[in-house]
Amino acid sequence: MTRALLVDLGQVLVGFDRQITCRRVSEATGVPASRLEPVLFGDLEAAFDRGALTPERFFRSCEERAGLPRLADATWTGAWRDIFHPLPEAVATLGRVRSGVRRVLVSNTNELHWQGVLDVFDPAAALDALVLSFRVGAVKPEPAFWDAALEAAGCEAAECLFADDRPELVAAAAARGIPGFAVAGPASFSRGLASRGLLEEESARPGNSGDRDSVRIS
Repeated sequence: MTRALLVDLGQVLVGFDRQITCRRVSEATGVPASRLEPVLFGDLEAAFDRGALTPERFFRSCEERAGLPRLADATWTGAWRDIFHPLPEAVATLGRVRSGVRRVLVSNTNELHWQGVLDVFDPAAALDALVLSFRVGAVKPEPAFWDAALEAAGCEAAECLFADDRPELVAAAAARGIPGFAVAGPASFSRGLASRGLLEEESARPGNSGDRDSVRIS
């Protein structure tokens, strides 16, 4: 029996386009986006997602690695943060998850991306707990991240269902004993939950397992 849904964020509940970041930094520096992408979205981003770098240290490290002139932090912040758009169909699906199933957001994200997400998505309206990589100091598929996710879920791995847009992370979760499925858009998310009997026919009540005004953040 599924007692908790572990649901990814990017390209599942919100959409994003990281090419916006590349274009804005390219416009500000004259450096081609193709040269920027491996620097911005490699090991430095992973460290940022783990909370190991402050935004300012991340910006300076990217400038040094890519040979960029120093940019104003405000330029970096807008380029990095403002890349998200809502996926209302997916959020509506999340609202129909069967009563009694705990809904836990499990996301590899960083401080600035999370700020951008909050501009287009209200976690308090749809979720019971948040497991954010920059807060727990680990990213999927690291064991420490799964530990934090299972603690937030409050049940055994086999009693969870994991939904993520990256098949390799679904496979990593399965290796930890967490069943799941890969999401390829809002319709896929809905089908994946419906096929496992996790959706109610009518819109779910505002909360599934407690007060939405007190979402637990890991």
